[in-house]
Amino acid sequence: MRPYDQDWISYQNEIALRHTSLKKNQLDGVQSTPYVPLRDIAAFIAVMNETIKPYLAPKGSSAEDVENMHRAWCKSIQLQIALWNRRYRDTRQQRKEW
Repeated sequence: MRPYDQDWISYQNEIALRHTSLKKNQLDGVQSTPYVPLRDIAAFIAVMNETIKPYLAPKGSSAEDVENMHRAWCKSIQLQIALWNRRYRDTRQQRKEW
């Protein structure tokens, strides 16, 4: 398991920036929307949490282990989105990317 240390937090900050107009499309060599609205990311949490469960189950784990992994996944996603939210509030942004 990867620790939630400063390296992980820094990585999350970078990924968040790549969803905002501050860095979106700058590193990938593609042209897409100028940013991903935070409201779309927030709405997608439920989809991510529900669709991951079947991928946890087929590894031969018990139902209790699958449920524990699923809870850990959900908590991790919520933590990541909480960290990403900080980048969307960055005062340097010209747009309201909500």
